[in-house]
Amino acid sequence: MSSRKSRRFDVAVVGGGIGGSMLAAILSRHGVRVVIFEGGGHPRFAIGESTIPETTLGLRILAARYDVPEIADMAAYGSVRRKISSACGVKRNFSFAWHREGEPFRAQECTQFPALSAPLGPDVHYYRQDVDAWAYQLALSYGATGYNHTFVGEVRFDDDGADIVTVDKGEFRVDYVIDAGGINSVLGKQLSLRVEPAEYKTRTRTLYGHFVGVEPFDKVAPPRREHKMPQPLAGGTLHHLFEGGWVWVIPFDNHPQSTNRLCSIGIALDMDRYPVNEDETPEEEFWAHVNRFPTFARQMNGARPVRPIVRTGRVQFQSSKVVGDRWCLLPHASDFIDPLTSSGLSVTAAAVHSLAHRLIDAVRSGDFDTKRFEYVETLVKKSFAYYDTLVRNNYTSFDSFELWNAWFRVWTINTLYGSNGMMEALFAFDRSKDPSVFSALEQAPYRGVQGQDNPAVAEMFRTASQAIQDYRDKEIETDEACARIYRALRESGLVPSSWKQLDPTVRSPATSLTLIPMARVLAWGKYRSPEQVRGRYFEHGLTEVLSRSGAFYGAELRHGASTAFHATRDLISIRNRDWRRIGARIARR
Repeated sequence: MSSRKSRRFDVAVVGGGIGGSMLAAILSRHGVRVVIFEGGGHPRFAIGESTIPETTLGLRILAARYDVPEIADMAAYGSVRRKISSACGVKRNFSFAWHREGEPFRAQECTQFPALSAPLGPDVHYYRQDVDAWAYQLALSYGATGYNHTFVGEVRFDDDGADIVTVDKGEFRVDYVIDAGGINSVLGKQLSLRVEPAEYKTRTRTLYGHFVGVEPFDKVAPPRREHKMPQPLAGGTLHHLFEGGWVWVIPFDNHPQSTNRLCSIGIALDMDRYPVNEDETPEEEFWAHVNRFPTFARQMNGARPVRPIVRTGRVQFQSSKVVGDRWCLLPHASDFIDPLTSSGLSVTAAAVHSLAHRLIDAVRSGDFDTKRFEYVETLVKKSFAYYDTLVRNNYTSFDSFELWNAWFRVWTINTLYGSNGMMEALFAFDRSKDPSVFSALEQAPYRGVQGQDNPAVAEMFRTASQAIQDYRDKEIETDEACARIYRALRESGLVPSSWKQLDPTVRSPATSLTLIPMARVLAWGKYRSPEQVRGRYFEHGLTEVLSRSGAFYGAELRHGASTAFHATRDLISIRNRDWRRIGARIARR
């Protein structure tokens, strides 16, 4: 590729991870000449391994709007396992176990919230080295040109575009540059975009790695008849919570057809409560925290890391701008808050959705005016501002189980409305097959993440957040903070009648999102919800979900009777013993 013509492209994507590769595939599908520069090559280690409902729906929306059906294969565990990698895990729920230092885990101190079920889900634990490599190959299959192990040293901008100067592959000419390089963003450094120190209120650091021999928590925790969670704790992402920190447990081995023995474990710490002790190695500090909590230590008793444990400094970073003349940073290159709530991939999907059609139009018209892309910056900045508040409040709520049990319900309601706004657009496309229906996602009340463009949702979140702030400022005690949070939820009118959000003794207020519970929520929203909900959310869905369920079952049946049986089970039930077969088999090795 030495000729000048072969080095001329419309768009350069610097970074070949999920976000950059998805965008490259979409642009290429629509005739844009794209070149990808991936410094690390594939396969490679990456974190950001857990999807959430807004990620799952965002991927399906990208596939539908931009006619890249393969992106939808990333959305649900079944298609990921068959078409992308059997090394991924299934995510059926978000489980949270609160711990007291030096004491066994108490069965009554846990909460749970369901992830999406079939036919839209279930959500996924991505084994990133496989998923990223697949996404990169997808972009190439649609016509993008890719350079692995190619670092960009400099980007020289002028009025008509940019010259990409690589370390060892020469120069390339492009009209527009997408920086998808994560924390090592080349434009973040070159254009001095980083805000130092980041102005976010959240201040956390992490220790993490991949392990073998991690026991399912269900095997070491009190039995279900005591903890009363509706789903197996090992069936999704498990969060161990404690004062000032939390642990993620993301198993890749929690399905009978998984071929991966690994489990991702990470410890995230409020760095003001837990400053780094440089006399401790990362491994020593990691195991010291594990051993503070006896039941978690039992889960990790036979675990061993397969790579050195990583210890970070402060994980928050921030950029002063997201878009500029002839360039744009994808979310993971612009800002980051914390792994808690697994929001990174969902914000990336939302940014790609809003950026792709603007960039396609810009290439076709030759008009790359920065004003065209200002919406993307607004979306990304508002998303990170929201997650900064949410995550900081999460860490504060870890002070006690009672406070967490109240506060986590705020996040579940925000998740419901953020997801349903996306579902409404997706179901509108099912009916019309008109991609223009997705423009609603850039209009009130569906813009942004977690329903925050809806005044009722935003006001409930603001009121509950103020209770957490007053508690943090020591102006009120735990009981009053909890009472104010429950009052904000009740007065908002946003809680579906079938969800037990207002009863603190029900620690899994929404047991599942399988067909019947989902139908109840949809019926409440359409016929019984208050004015601020009805007509904006839950207007459609039951017919579309049933139609998708039939298509889902038919597709699964083609893969055999056993697969079809599990598909039927997952449509109507949350009960399974998948974790028992996998956990026992791994433990015996």
